[in-house]
Amino acid sequence: MNALFNAYSIEATTKDVATLGALDADGLRPAQVFVPWLPEEGDEARIAACAAVARAGFAPVPHLSARRIASVEALDALLAALRPHTSSLFLIAGDLAAPIGPFADSLSVIRSGLIERHGFAHVGLAGHPDGHPDVAPAILWAAMEDKIEALRQRGIEAQIVTQFSFDAGQVLRWLHELRARGITAPVRIGIPGPASVRTLLRFAARCGVAASAGVVGKYGLSLTRLLGNAGPDRFLAQLQDGLAAQDLGPVHLHVFPFGGFAQFAGWLDGARAPLARSA
Repeated sequence: MNALFNAYSIEATTKDVATLGALDADGLRPAQVFVPWLPEEGDEARIAACAAVARAGFAPVPHLSARRIASVEALDALLAALRPHTSSLFLIAGDLAAPIGPFADSLSVIRSGLIERHGFAHVGLAGHPDGHPDVAPAILWAAMEDKIEALRQRGIEAQIVTQFSFDAGQVLRWLHELRARGITAPVRIGIPGPASVRTLLRFAARCGVAASAGVVGKYGLSLTRLLGNAGPDRFLAQLQDGLAAQDLGPVHLHVFPFGGFAQFAGWLDGARAPLARSA
């Protein structure tokens, strides 16, 4: 099996947990299931989702949205409640312009000392191959380096999970710069699962993913033809070729299943074999 599919991860909202069984077949099972932070849900729902993921035999990775954490006490309580179900977290700053509590970004959560105090051993950080609509590239890189160093000082293993992209070439260029900066942490490259073209473009707009005519054309989409479904086959073939041409460290996939688990599972079952043969 192609190394990209080894130990892949996937996102599952609290509403998705009941359908994780679609990914329980041999070769389809994800190594980690990320549980996103949804503003309309409370901590109880997030904790319950992580518990359900763990009961189903998967490894949950809950998102923590720094700017939405109301207090140090709230973070302390949330970490205490999550720890029986997982030793991993994924940190994001969050989409608020200003924090509601004392945490302005992921680094401030790391520096609180609460992560290691509660025994979490693994922390994921967000990567942005396409850049960020509100943050300059130099600031993004400096923040990444600061967070990696802060985790290293605390004995916590880091991994980087990227936003999905339609441009494999840009992802490879970003990976090359990451490694050139001495960051050796494993990287999970975000990909959208197969979904309708309209759905893919809607999520791209919501997530700030580059979706110009030229970029989506490389992926196999057309801004003028919105009917039908599309999968990441062309993107993955280009990514695989680029990774084979240079050593860019440990790289896996992180799936955003916009079309649902069953559709992704069916696609993956058919896609793994030809990619593996071409490796």
